[in-house]
Amino acid sequence: MTSVPHAVSRFAVPREGIVAVPCYQARAFNGRTALLAPMGTRVPFDFASLTERDFTLLTGERGEAWTVQALIAVDVDWLVEVMQEADRRDRTLGVEITDVWYYVSPVHLEPTVVDGRYVVVGLYR
Repeated sequence: MTSVPHAVSRFAVPREGIVAVPCYQARAFNGRTALLAPMGTRVPFDFASLTERDFTLLTGERGEAWTVQALIAVDVDWLVEVMQEADRRDRTLGVEITDVWYYVSPVHLEPTVVDGRYVVVGLYR
């Protein structure tokens, strides 16, 4: 079974409910974009865990009118490392999944670790 990002629209983000978000891992990173591949596992994400500010950021426009398209989970230690690397290079952190580039950002301002090692991120286009 192939894991695809959990699709969401900025106009249809629920205030509550639990969904299974697919986990992805990096195959490569060039300082700006990480090539991600599905791991075949999922972690639970509870929309009720979003603060009002988290919800506003998730459903708002980012950067160049980018809006949330999907949710995935990535390893928290990896995310911290690549966010720091992108910041040092003054670059926007992106990921590429099946030849599509997304701006990526944690859905919580205070990242919340799920299942001991994953953080849920939004994919924006």
